[in-house]
Amino acid sequence: MATNRTALQRFSGGVRRQLLWILISFGVCTALTWYYREGVFAFLLAPSRGMLGPNGVPIFTAPTEMFSATMLLSITGGIIGSLPMVMVGFSRLLIPFLLSGERRFIFWFFLPTALLCAFAGLAFAYYALLPVGLNFLLGFGAGIATPMIRISEYMGLVTRMLLLMVVAFELPLMMYAMSRLRVVSHQRMRRIRKFVPFAALFFAIMITPPDGATTLIIALPLTVLYEVGLLLAWMGRPREQTRRNSLRMALIEAVFLSVVIAGVVAILWYAGVLGGG
Repeated sequence: MATNRTALQRFSGGVRRQLLWILISFGVCTALTWYYREGVFAFLLAPSRGMLGPNGVPIFTAPTEMFSATMLLSITGGIIGSLPMVMVGFSRLLIPFLLSGERRFIFWFFLPTALLCAFAGLAFAYYALLPVGLNFLLGFGAGIATPMIRISEYMGLVTRMLLLMVVAFELPLMMYAMSRLRVVSHQRMRRIRKFVPFAALFFAIMITPPDGATTLIIALPLTVLYEVGLLLAWMGRPREQTRRNSLRMALIEAVFLSVVIAGVVAILWYAGVLGGG
């Protein structure tokens, strides 16, 4: 009984330490985003290529609008900057319950892959999706009307597209996790493969302006990501193992999958897709 109480106290102490480090990283990243807000704003305004207004910059129409946009930017920077600490902290809490092979899987595959997928989604949205989409939207009324875009509207659009692409680029990792947990077999994923291009086109049409270039520039990578996910699902297919190890591994992976799903839902809510933001 005393041993269990001591183990519980050590675990709760570890939770408090990780939460403290997460809060510190969030505060530091929020403060840095605020301090360098001019550079961050310039970086996020670059995809518009000076088409947001007569002077090439957005406007604000309320006394508090610019301050609110800056606060939103700083908080978003804090959330994004603290995500690696959240993932590492959560993984460190599981170390006592993991075997050496499972630790290698989490720290050398799961975490790096999730971060790489997130950065790939951000890069794709920033360097490909936003320039093409904004060029179409802002140039559509050339000769008829002059765009005068509010800073809050522009930042909301940019934030939403960046976060949506982060979620989309986590698709291969999610497919791998579902295959490992026997939620969906890789054979079933392969059977619905023929519907993926149409689903990708529908998704692209729903979140992008109605021009062919922007739609295709989202739909094609989504289809490729599904193919990558099929390969990972085949690699992660369940293999023969003892019942005890199978249940143990399934429990650990279920916790990870729950955290990933909760993160995806939170991002979609924050982006306004699920009614938040």
